[in-house]
Amino acid sequence: MKTRKKLSLVLMILICVLIILVGFVGVYKKDANKYLNKIPNYKLSSDLKGATVFELKPDETNKTTYYDKEGKKVDEADVTEENENNYTKEETPVNSQEVLNKENYESTLKILKERLKFLKADQYRLDLDEESGKIFLTFEDDYPDDIKNILPMEGRLEITDSKTSDVIIDYSDITSIKPNYAQNDDGYMVFVDIKLTADGVNKINNIDKYKNAENQAEDTENSEETTNTENNNNKFKILFDKEQIEELDYDSISLNKNNLRIMIEEKITNTSTINSKLNILAVVSELTQIGKTPVVYNINTQEYANSSVDKEKINIGFAIAAIIMLVIFVYFVVKFKGDGILTFIATTANVSLFTLLIRYTNIEISLNSFAAIAGLIVLDAYLIRNILSEIKNEEKTFGQNLKTAYIKSLDLIIITLIVFAVFAFNSMSVINAMGLLLFWGWFVIVIGNLLLTAPILKIKKYSDN
Repeated sequence: MKTRKKLSLVLMILICVLIILVGFVGVYKKDANKYLNKIPNYKLSSDLKGATVFELKPDETNKTTYYDKEGKKVDEADVTEENENNYTKEETPVNSQEVLNKENYESTLKILKERLKFLKADQYRLDLDEESGKIFLTFEDDYPDDIKNILPMEGRLEITDSKTSDVIIDYSDITSIKPNYAQNDDGYMVFVDIKLTADGVNKINNIDKYKNAENQAEDTENSEETTNTENNNNKFKILFDKEQIEELDYDSISLNKNNLRIMIEEKITNTSTINSKLNILAVVSELTQIGKTPVVYNINTQEYANSSVDKEKINIGFAIAAIIMLVIFVYFVVKFKGDGILTFIATTANVSLFTLLIRYTNIEISLNSFAAIAGLIVLDAYLIRNILSEIKNEEKTFGQNLKTAYIKSLDLIIITLIVFAVFAFNSMSVINAMGLLLFWGWFVIVIGNLLLTAPILKIKKYSDN
């Protein structure tokens, strides 16, 4: 019987050692020519790790619009230094004073959050200065390269006539947009399906005036057959934030009820061409569906904020914590002998479990977290001391002694739980993270000692008898 108990004790110790190795060393798997740890890294706050901060500021510049002698809007690309005097120029603010208000700032903030989700950026913080409208985007880890290009876009999709620059369809006429491709006899074709509002359908039904305009202006005296029929076709442009995405013939458009299909290109045989066009259209489609920002922003500055805490001080803090735990360990070994050693093994396994939990739950560790860790060390030492003291009582069963130890520790257990509840529901992210850290530590101490420490001590006690 004693042999069986001793084997059980060895098994429990091996389980603890395995947990310790996973938590403190990691689990490595070969990836290409190197081994990578599959256990997530700790998430450190900016006061420990540093951060990249982007400042987005409402655009304060003016936009220039040109009009011809008849008062019609002219494409800016057609205006040169030589012919600029033939047009009337109008300067208007990119953001009028009417749009610069708290409601539009907050609406823009929501759109930016959706764009960050599209870019698969999840480790960030967005802060709005409601007075100036400035938005501060903080990344404590790496961030997508496209952030600086995509985030400040207005998100204005337009279909305009190439000749008159009239806007035929804009973002407000679109309910959804989806790029796609299909195989045909000559290779592949790339197209876009756009679902239109009722107003959008009416506008498309009235494009004949643009489609046939050039034919109507054709010189009727010239009856010779035109050799280049492509040049006789009017074209339209797909613009995104005034940047041309495509210029196509009106014959590329087909309308079926409220579904507008635009054939971008046919007879594609190069896969890189397909991917290039689809990638551009995917970004345009997603940003259009997310919505146009009410306020146009520019990324004003980008800077790296260094950690506010010297790394030496962090190392000193860890060293002090290690020394305190070592002193507690020596105390338990001197006072409780073999039980103290086994308790230290079980406690180290609990600490390892704790590190795994905070990494997998993605809790942010800040400078304030060290105060929570100090409190957890006190709670764990207090509970373990009561357990080791009570199990010496031979008049009661091990279970009764364990229950008494937990009852004696109940005051500190409840106090820690109350502190967790206060911190965890705080709106400040740093305090909230501190509360979550305290909870998982509390959970490991209260439950982990029941699952690891108590069974080891129980097996040891009965194997000695």
